[in-house]
Amino acid sequence: MSQNKRWGKKFVDNRDHKAYQEALIKRYEIYLDLDWVASWDQELAKMNDGKRGKPYEYPDSMIDFQALFVEKFSTRGAEAITRKLESYELIPKGNDHATIHRRILKMDLIFSIPKGVEIHEGTDGSGFKMTHAGEYFQDKYGKARRKFAKVIITATKDEILDVDVIVNEKGSASEPEIAKKHIASIIEDGGNVVKSYNDGAFDVKDFFNFLERNDIESAIRIRSNARAKARGSMRRKKEVIKFKDMGYKEWAKNTKYGMRWSMTEGHFSAIKRGYGECAKAKLRKNVLIELKRKVWIYNEVRKHGGI
Repeated sequence: MSQNKRWGKKFVDNRDHKAYQEALIKRYEIYLDLDWVASWDQELAKMNDGKRGKPYEYPDSMIDFQALFVEKFSTRGAEAITRKLESYELIPKGNDHATIHRRILKMDLIFSIPKGVEIHEGTDGSGFKMTHAGEYFQDKYGKARRKFAKVIITATKDEILDVDVIVNEKGSASEPEIAKKHIASIIEDGGNVVKSYNDGAFDVKDFFNFLERNDIESAIRIRSNARAKARGSMRRKKEVIKFKDMGYKEWAKNTKYGMRWSMTEGHFSAIKRGYGECAKAKLRKNVLIELKRKVWIYNEVRKHGGI
């Protein structure tokens, strides 16, 4: 059997493997990083300033820390770990699993935007299971419940910039619409988006027009049956002509379309391998929060390693 000729240049790994391995290990130090304890009193004072009713007893930094263990174990697992830290006098006091559950649902999941650099981003979605139930249980008892939710991220090759979680239903936003919202938010927050890498689902006139208005380059795979007519988008017409003149392989090399993989598919692969693709929560609204929290935790752990 003949083998297809390899497409593209052979990958040459020029990484400093010693430094790379150290960074990978350093990521997981976040699970024992208790630096936040030093500012316990100051953070609580700030949180309770002007608050009406019962004051907060535990700082947000503690809840962020416990969320790491909730994702790996459960709220009771997080309580057990917190109780042990308290017994070693590493933290002032611990909370129970009910408090942990209530607070992590209210976490402010913030994704930082890099400033002073050119941002090359990609947007894509991937399905996550809304339940741990097996196929038989779902088929027999879960027909009224949705099986999958779609997690849509906008990211660079190094970090997640924004995320939305939706259930595909009538009237739900499309991936290009969510991408527009994410990019607009990034720009508003001071990010300099210079290029967007996306698959064929983004080959729509409205999205091309949005990129044109914001002076953003694109690497969007054009549909094979696309026609080189403007019909409301001169930007798309130019991209279609370029795509057809070059052909897919030459176009992909010229636009560096392959970068899209590391910006989206690579992140999804790591999230699912590290934190699973099933939600533990039962209520639909909590499922959507949990799936967003998975992405946030992955991003925080990755940043802690510095890569």
